[in-house]
Amino acid sequence: MLEVERREVPVGESITVRVHDGTNRPIEDATVEAGSRRYRTDSRGICKLTLQSPGFWRLTARKPPTDRIAYRMATGLVRAVPRSTTTPSRIRSGPT
Repeated sequence: MLEVERREVPVGESITVRVHDGTNRPIEDATVEAGSRRYRTDSRGICKLTLQSPGFWRLTARKPPTDRIAYRMATGLVRAVPRSTTTPSRIRSGPT
């Protein structure tokens, strides 16, 4: 299974992905793909990735089978949104 901490993230901001099996055990050293970029999960089944352009991104997690375990591919969808180019203006009260 592939879990994403958020389904929407600003471009350039990192996002945490967790890969685990059906009993919630982390899957170490799984490959998580986002477009042409690849990331590896750590011993907790976690990796951080950064999406560099806006749009919908399909994340795919894979791990080759071992002698004892066969893994299934898992996918998730994340939307990378442009960072706001404007900052909210502050409203001042009182004399100017």
